[in-house]
Amino acid sequence: MALIANITWFFASTGAMAEEGIQGVIDADILAIMWDSSVGTGALLRALGLVTAIIALALRFKLAVNSYLKQSALMLSLLILAYSFTLLGHISELGTIEKGLLILHVLVMAWWFGALLPLKQACHQLSYAELHLLMESFGKQASFTVSLLLVAGLWLVIQLVGSLDALISSSYGQTLLFKLALVVSILALAAKHKLILVPQLKNSQGREALSKSISIEMLVAFAILSVTAGLTSVVGPAN
Repeated sequence: MALIANITWFFASTGAMAEEGIQGVIDADILAIMWDSSVGTGALLRALGLVTAIIALALRFKLAVNSYLKQSALMLSLLILAYSFTLLGHISELGTIEKGLLILHVLVMAWWFGALLPLKQACHQLSYAELHLLMESFGKQASFTVSLLLVAGLWLVIQLVGSLDALISSSYGQTLLFKLALVVSILALAAKHKLILVPQLKNSQGREALSKSISIEMLVAFAILSVTAGLTSVVGPAN
């Protein structure tokens, strides 16, 4: 699905560039121009990262050394995918530090949001003791990594918006404020898990409440990703 989405995104970007609808999407000259641009490079890198991940997941690894190679291949695919974001949108005009922070931001966000579904499944599959141990471990890791996510995100906002007035008055800044509200809400949910719901697991309670709360967290995460997609493709700092 990700490969199909990547191909669709490239052709949609081509059509938006041509401003001629379907005819622009299939225009050979426009396609060639887009393929030679950062959009084409980004699409190529994303395809490479996805194919690397698919191959690593599809192959059967039994030996420990081969398992290490699999993990290395998956990490490489993540780095390639994260790097592709630095070639596109408004961040591509910034410096190396900002691009490095964006890569960090993407990797931590992928780790956090990608863990939500397995954690929800664990609520129904693990014993209370195992679930409590898992959630405690995840909470400790998240305390550090999410801090990095916030620092990187705030620095990028400062670099992209430039001033408090632009943050409040521009459509880009207002969309960022909406995203910030969503981030605050998902952080509140995470704090609720760590401080209230996870401790209840010690007494064999709260499994269903935790599962439902993680479901809400997944919905908020989807909303954050949707707003982010709009920020990188529809709304720009110049607005």
